[in-house]
Formats: sequence, structure tokens, C-alpha cells
Amino acid sequence: MKVIKPTKLGILTRCFEHRRRFHFGVSILAFVPLRSAEVEASDAGVSLLPEISLWKFVTERMGAQVALDAGVPKCRGEYLVHGQAFAPGGVAAPMVPVRARVGGLEKSLAVSGDRYWESDFSASDPRPFTSMMLDWSRAYGGPKYAKNPLGRGHGETLLHGERLRLLPNVERPGAGLGSADEQAEPAGFGAIDLSWPQRQALVGTYDQAWLDRDFPGLARDVDWGFFNIAPRDQQREGFWEGGEAYAFDNLHPSRARLEGRLPDYVARAFVTRVPPRTPLPKGEARAEKVEALAAKLEEIALRLQTLWFFPDAERAVMIFQGSLPIATDDGTDVRHLVIAAERKGDAHQRPQAHYARVLADRLDLEHGALAGMRDHELLPAGAGKLLDDPIFDEERALHESQDLLGKNLHRRAVREHAAKIAELRAQGIDPSLFPDPPAPPEPTPELDEIPALIEKVMAEAEETRAREEARIEQDKERMYANAEAEGVDVEALREGNERGQVGPPTYTAEAQREMLRGAIADCQLAGASAEVFEQMLADPELQASWDQAELDMREGYRMSAHSQSPAPRLEPERRDAARAAVREALLVGEDFSTLNLSGADLSGMDLRGAQLRGALFESANFDGADLSGADLSKAVLAHGSLVGTKLDGARLDGTNLGKARLEGASLRGAQLVETILHGADLTGASLAGARLEGVLLIEVVLKDVDLSEAEAHELKLIELEVSGLRARGARLLRAVFIKLDLAATDFSGAQLERCSFLECSAVKAEFSGANLQHASFVGACELDAARFVEAKLASCNLRGSSMKGAELSKAQLDGADLSAARLEGARFYRAVARGARFDKAELGEAVMMSANLMGASFIGAGICGVDLRGANLYGADMARVRTDERVQLQDALLTKVRVNPSYDPRSEQVGEEQRRDQPS
Repeated sequence: MKVIKPTKLGILTRCFEHRRRFHFGVSILAFVPLRSAEVEASDAGVSLLPEISLWKFVTERMGAQVALDAGVPKCRGEYLVHGQAFAPGGVAAPMVPVRARVGGLEKSLAVSGDRYWESDFSASDPRPFTSMMLDWSRAYGGPKYAKNPLGRGHGETLLHGERLRLLPNVERPGAGLGSADEQAEPAGFGAIDLSWPQRQALVGTYDQAWLDRDFPGLARDVDWGFFNIAPRDQQREGFWEGGEAYAFDNLHPSRARLEGRLPDYVARAFVTRVPPRTPLPKGEARAEKVEALAAKLEEIALRLQTLWFFPDAERAVMIFQGSLPIATDDGTDVRHLVIAAERKGDAHQRPQAHYARVLADRLDLEHGALAGMRDHELLPAGAGKLLDDPIFDEERALHESQDLLGKNLHRRAVREHAAKIAELRAQGIDPSLFPDPPAPPEPTPELDEIPALIEKVMAEAEETRAREEARIEQDKERMYANAEAEGVDVEALREGNERGQVGPPTYTAEAQREMLRGAIADCQLAGASAEVFEQMLADPELQASWDQAELDMREGYRMSAHSQSPAPRLEPERRDAARAAVREALLVGEDFSTLNLSGADLSGMDLRGAQLRGALFESANFDGADLSGADLSKAVLAHGSLVGTKLDGARLDGTNLGKARLEGASLRGAQLVETILHGADLTGASLAGARLEGVLLIEVVLKDVDLSEAEAHELKLIELEVSGLRARGARLLRAVFIKLDLAATDFSGAQLERCSFLECSAVKAEFSGANLQHASFVGACELDAARFVEAKLASCNLRGSSMKGAELSKAQLDGADLSAARLEGARFYRAVARGARFDKAELGEAVMMSANLMGASFIGAGICGVDLRGANLYGADMARVRTDERVQLQDALLTKVRVNPSYDPRSEQVGEEQRRDQPS
């Protein structure tokens, strides 16, 4: 499910079940300031704080003690107060009365300082206090008092080494205890724990009939008041409307009464749905948008059911809740959820078509990110502005400093402009020629203004780019016209400009030094001083910088030679000389890094064991050559031709083979560490037994490549041509395969632990004997008719994959996740799948004969026609499986198999009957 929401609304969702029907509960949270009615009226619309502020605030205030909401709609509206009692004026007092009034509900509490029983009927005087937290630890209760095990007064308490019977600090007015043995109802404003009898009395009946018929849903006789968490005197019949008046006495540190009105907001929620078991759209986001546009947008009726107040912080949380009947227990038929807030009243209500457009805009492949910033489309007018919230203090200070800097610079520019105008007037210049005054700085944009500003900047940038490209093109044409007039070969000039940098860099430190020596000689011949040149030649730092520059250029070329235009092949008359130079260099042991052999024809040469480290062989022809055992580390062979070349056992560490042709080449046992293969064609090449480390395979062709017994850690193959790949026995731990067609590839016996396959198609691929423990197949991978015989798939994630007709006989699948997988006709003969998950999988006609399925989960799976003869189903979960009379269970172990609740097809038929059964 994808949620479309503004940054100023929180969202909680929960799927729940009642009477064998499924429901999707939605709670929308609005975090608002508590302000006086006058302030609210003068600042209409600016009454929402960001969701990030909400969770930061609630976490700091309440920690993990209390949940704001359970996600299930309630039958009555309610309010809760989390805060402290404050003595008026900050002067310590023995007792402070507090009062909360929300709408038509009013509640008072008497808050006393710490007291204890001096005798059975006599209590000590309350100790004066300035503030006291109003939680259940201060109300009547105790560890053995079920209605409030957190409280005080029931039983003795160890305090300062003395056992005392304390009195509660928080009581109902006029309901104080008369003796130490008297009991009282706990008094407070906070949430009642679900385990306390006040709520447990409403939970319903959970007996054998429930286990047989309704497990794991709610009891048939549940009182929906169970989900109301406030004390009963803080609940009202019906729900809140928004705009209610509130007043809190002695619950604020500096204001004896905090009063005002809540914003008159209403929340809206819409969903799109698909039929049960509809797979997610495969491929790009465009498919999701098409699906969303075709789906009907349904509204969930929401009511303002819960109000949380934090008077001392002047904050409140308004929770709008509702639910929708759905067809699945986990809500997978809900594809999108759109939430928004509006002001109350028909005049402010947006049409449903508005929210359909908002959804489509945010799913747009090109502009969805910008559309997602348009919060104003999902909020009341003005609610997108920043309020004085502490979480934004730093950002606000930065904006203010930027605004101040801009204003100061503008004032300076205005003064300079005025001085310039005065100077021009004094010179008698025509006023029509005066420059325009500087424009004032643009104000810092509000959040809602940013998308339009970005679109404007992008449009202006595109216009500037188009103008600049047109200007450059005009300048080039003018240059070509001038060159043609001078008799220059324009076509050759054009070709050279388009080709750009070609071949290795020509700069060398020695050439620079030779220039200096020449300059010194010229000075000496002319009788002039050569001191400057001699000093440069003798300067060790300068010489070192030249040497380093040469190395840096050489390294840059090695890394990027494949990105340049290819170096030209040598002319026929120079080819023999190049081959002779190579033989001579090998004979005398010359350093090949000093030679430029770009474009050389070395085809068919015997270069076994040659030391060619750092050699420059760009665009060279090695077709049919034998480079077995050669050291080509950091050599450049970009754009080269190595068709049928033997590189067995060669060292290719840091070698640039980018955009080289390696069709049919043999690299058996070769070492490729950080080798550059960008754009290389290895069709039919053999890398059997090779070691690859830190190799990026981008735009590489690996068709019919042999990777058998090869070793590569964290290899990444992204959108490559890999059909016919053979990787038998290869060690490819933590490899990543993204959007590959692996049809008929061979990974038999391969070590593929923790590998990731994303949106891959491996139809009829061979994984028999492979180790795929903890591997992940995500993005609806296609593994139809693939073979996993005796493969190790423990803890493997195959969720949602298509494995129709796959062969998994004798495979190890302990703890594997095959939920929602398409397994029709798959074979699991004698497979071991203890604790595996087949939830909602389609297993029609699958063969699971003699399989060990102990503790496996098949919840909601389709098992029509499945062969389970002799299978071990001890403790398996078969709840809600869709089955038929063709299922074969002869000789199967069925001890402790859970079959309840059984599948009820009516649960998937969402209609008016289910809507009437909604909790309310």
C-alpha cells in the first residue's frame, strides 16, 4: 500500500477481523496548538503542526507507556488529558483543584500533596507542592489492586526505609477516603490500560467456540467500547464535530485557565482497491499510475473520535477514525491510501475528483516528486505555513538570517545605485540611459511555494540551456565558415572536434625538463642569464609536481580511456614496426609503461607470461594472441579487439578493458581486481575459475559466458545481456542481479548465499545443488520451470515470485518465505521446509509428497489438487486454505494441524452487508 499524505498529518492503519469479515482501520492524526479563541480567529488556517513534531513531542512526553490510538474505530467520542496540576501563581499549596471542560463534558479532580495514614482513621496533612504529574501512579491503587496496579493507597508502600500506607494524591472532589481500609475508584484523566478490568469486561468471550469459528479475530460479542481508552466520564455519546470549546483550570504553569476552541477540521481518506491476490504491477512506476487511474477511488467515512490534550505544552492531537470492509486479512487488496484535511462545511469540501488527480499526479514518473511537495492540495487553506514550533527554531533562524543578509545587501546596492545616478546626472547623461534600480530580494518561500519555484527555476534553466546551445552552434558555424575561407579542410575539422580527446596524454615531465634545458642552451648561446631556468630545473618541489602531474594524467587516462573516442588503428606501414618493437622490448625487459602502442596489431602473437604492466594498448588488436599468465595490471586495452584471445591465468588488476571486444576469449583462472569492463562484449568468453573483485559490470554483454567455478564477492549485474550464462560451482556471495533475463542460465552447485535478485526472469534456470541461503528474490521474479533440486534455500525470500512448475525436490527450505508465490504445479518431493511460509501462495496441483512441512504456514493459500501423501504436516497452519476434494493426504502426519478458521468465500465479497457490519 502506498500512502499519499501531507507532511502535517499523521497516519495509523490496522487490519482487524470480526465475525469472519475483514476491516481496514484508519486513524488520521492532526497535531494542533491550543490557542485562545481570539488568536485562532486572527490567524485562521494556521493551526497544524508537522507530523515530525507530533511524534517527537509524544515520544518525549509519554515514551512507550501509552499509545495514542489502537487503530480500531470507537463507539463513542472521548478526550484524554496528559499533564500536571499546577499551584496557582506558582505558590506551593497543599491542595489544588483541577478541571477539564471539552465541549459538553466537564470533569474535576482534587489534587493533594503527599499524605499517609497516621492511624486507621487519621491522615497526615498534605505536603504543599507546586506541580504534580496527573498519571495513574498518583491515583488510588496498588500492585494488588486490579483496577490500577500502578497507584497508591491499597496496601503499604516502602518509603525512606519505613512502611507506610499512603493516600492517593488524585481523587474525585468530595470522594476522599475515610479510613485506611476503605477502597476507591481510581481517578484521573489518562488512558486506561487494556489489561485492567474496566476494559477487560468489554473484550468479549474467547472460548473454544471462538477458537473453532472466529480465531484470530475479535470475539463476536465484543463491546466496541473496549477500544475507548478514556475513563467513562470522559466519553460522550456520538462523536466530536471539530471547533469544540475547551477550558483547563490549574493545568498550565502560568495560566490559571487555558481556554479556546479546537480548529473546525474534518479529515478525508480515500483508497483504491484491487481484487484479492492481484500481483503488484511489474516494471516501472508508469504501470502503477495506469492501474491507479483505472481503479475507483473509494472514500472511508471518518469521524473525530479522540482528543488528546497536553495543556501545559499548549498542544492537542485530534484523531479522526474510520474503517472500511476489505477482502483480505492483511489489507493487500488496498493499493493506495490518500489522506487530507479540510475545514468543516460544504463550502470547503473538495470533490472526489480533486483527490483522484492528486493521486495521479504523485504517481507520475517524471513529476511525482514535485507533486508530492504540494501539501496545500491536501490541507485547509493556510495550514501549510510554519508555526512557532520549537523543532523549526534552527531552520527559522537560518531563514531569518538569510533574509536579513539579503536586505542588507539590497540596501547597499540601492545606495551604490543612487551614488552612480548622481554621478551620471553631474555628467549630463540622458536619464533614459540610467540603469534600473536593483530589485528587492525574493522572500524566503513557504513550503507550498517551493514546487512552483522549482518548476520555474527548471524552466528557466532549460531556456538558458537552449539559448547557450544555440549560441555555441552559431559560434561553431561561424568558425567553420572562417576556416573554409582560409582553405582549411572543414570536414576534418568537424570530425576532430566531435571526436574530442583521443589516445593517451602527451604530457611528460621529461619533455618539460627538456624544454628547460633547451631554454638554458639558447640563453647561453645568446650570452643571456639562464638563472631562472636553472633554478626551475634544480627545484625539487617543482620537478616532483611535474612527475606527479604526469602520473595523475596517466592514471586519469587509465580510468577513463573507454569514455574517449577510440584511438585510431596504426597504418599498415607502421604495424610491422610495432610488432618488432614489442618483441624487442620483451627481449631486453623494457618497461612497457613507457611505450605507446595504441592501435597496434599484435594479433596471433605469443605473449605468454609477458610483463605488460601499465602498457598502453588502446584500440590494439590482440585477436588470437596468447597472453596466458601475462601481467596486464593497470594496462589500457580500452576499445581493443581480443576476439579469441587467451588470457588464462593472466593478471588484469586495474586493467581498462572498457568497450573492448572479448568474444570467445578465454580468461580461465584470470585475476580481475577492480578491472574496468564498462561496455565490453564478452559473448562466449570463458571466465571459469577466474577471480573477480570490485568489478563493475555496466553495459557489459555476458551472453553465453562461462563463469563456472569463478569467485566474485558482491558482484553487481544491472540490466545486462546474460542469456546462456553458465556459473556452475561459482562462488558469487552477496552478488546483486537487477532486471536480468536469466532464462536457461546454469547456477547448479553455485554458492549464492545472501544474493539479491531484483525483477529478474529466470525461467527454466538451473539452480540444482546451489546454496541460496538467505538469498532474496524480490520484485515479482519469474522462476517458472526453474530447477532447485537439492538446493539449499533456508531462510530464502521468494515472496511473490512466480515459480509455476518449478522443481524443488529434496530442496532445503527451512524458514524460507514463499508467501504469495505462484507455485502451481511445482514439485516439492521430499523437500524439507520446516517453518517455511506459504501464506497466500497458489499451490494448485503442486506435488509435496513425502515433504517435511513441520510447522509450515499455509494461511490463506490455495492448495486445490495438491499431493500431500506421506507429508509431515505436524503443527502446520492450514487456516483459511482454499482447497477441494482432489487434495491427497494419505499417510500424511496431521497431528496438531490448525485448520480453523476455515476459508469463507463470503469474506472476499465486500458489499453493503459488510459495510453495515462496520464497527460504529
